[in-house]
Amino acid sequence: MKGNKSFIHSATKKAIRNHDAPKLDYIQTNSQLKWFREIPVFHKDFSTQNHMRIPDLAAQTKSKWIILEHDTSNLHGELGFEREKTLRRNEDYARTKMPFFVINQELCKVLCLDQAKLSTYLYYHTLSQINCGVWE
Repeated sequence: MKGNKSFIHSATKKAIRNHDAPKLDYIQTNSQLKWFREIPVFHKDFSTQNHMRIPDLAAQTKSKWIILEHDTSNLHGELGFEREKTLRRNEDYARTKMPFFVINQELCKVLCLDQAKLSTYLYYHTLSQINCGVWE
């Protein structure tokens, strides 16, 4: 007997791209920054079994990578009230001093914010934090 979510597992196995690819495409093409998609990041202090995280998008600066995670409330919880798995992800980035920011899709809709423009702003905000030593 198949489980209730067998169609999801089947679709995931057949997928060529992640389910959030169209949302990330929009940010990548409209933010005026060069974002790289799904680059594996390894660090010995990550809480995952293989010590690897795969951020949604990342942009390279002179000294560090800036990580962008695109979240939805259904999967990750509300911004500021994240689910346990999402909180572990954010803690991994913070513990290892990897500059990151999160864009929450539903909050952007409520506040009428364009996600590509917001990602550009948050990139430069994070870059200013790197320049003053916050992420060292």
